[in-house]
Amino acid sequence: MELHRDTGKMLRTAIFLTAFGALGVALPTLIGLIGYEFRLGPWLIYILGGIVLLGGLINLYSVLRRPFRLAVEGTVLIVRSGGLKADIPWESLDAITIERAHFLDPPAAPHVIVWPAPGVNLGSSSTYRRKNDDRTGYLIIQTDDLREPYPEVAAFFHRFAGHKFTVPA
Repeated sequence: MELHRDTGKMLRTAIFLTAFGALGVALPTLIGLIGYEFRLGPWLIYILGGIVLLGGLINLYSVLRRPFRLAVEGTVLIVRSGGLKADIPWESLDAITIERAHFLDPPAAPHVIVWPAPGVNLGSSSTYRRKNDDRTGYLIIQTDDLREPYPEVAAFFHRFAGHKFTVPA
């Protein structure tokens, strides 16, 4: 059983940023071609367009080159997301939660977070720590970046993780 990343949505965002940045880089030249002078200062638009273009290209590269996998095979949770690449036995997990990261705006979608059992090293440095909590966890993916709707994601983890899966209030 496996959950899938919504690559199409992520690709559309990356392509939009790349195209918008390219337009920003070309805008002063395009306006000059039709006989108008760009009064704001073309250097400002070149710099801002270049930054957006670079961000779009980095985003595009990460979508195309970073594999994502969140699956269950037998008694193992397979995670390939960002910096975490691990096959985690269920007994090595303290919990799996779906919650909003405290550093994001309230309307942001919640993340799937994996919390290893004390003393378990997943081979990568942790990416999340709750306020006023010593446990460290790993942000896997935001639920709105998955193809499956939230109820299916919750049912998936409830089925396989059982009591280790929680949705904090």
